[in-house]
Amino acid sequence: MKYELSYDKEHDLIVGRVEGDIDPVLVKKMASEFADIIETSGCHKLLNDLRDAKITPSTLDIYNMPRIISKQGVHLACKRALVVPEASDDFRFLETVSVNVGQQVRIFTDPEAAIEWLSDDHKSPYNFKKVARRTDELPS
Repeated sequence: MKYELSYDKEHDLIVGRVEGDIDPVLVKKMASEFADIIETSGCHKLLNDLRDAKITPSTLDIYNMPRIISKQGVHLACKRALVVPEASDDFRFLETVSVNVGQQVRIFTDPEAAIEWLSDDHKSPYNFKKVARRTDELPS
């Protein structure tokens, strides 16, 4: 499992890319790095390219991923667009459980549509400037 995360200052986006398996270990590492980049850049939008990745087939692991992300300090004000090869049941389930815990997550098969959604701040109920980094947003 290989991943990279970086801040694109020109587009004010954090850009991620994953190759290989997406499992809880990878999610924890990426979320921690994502939280650090949020803190240093002030950017709360992630475009995550998962087209060369495969999500774990474990329903329980997928169910726990949003909680793992929150525990690493990624707060609810963050918008995360996940670009996937196809809208499989597993990726749809990840989107659903993420939204159910209050996260702003959407899956896309078209990167341009993902960028457009991330750019539309009017839909966000959060004020990015006033949200502090929190690790206690969700119960264990």
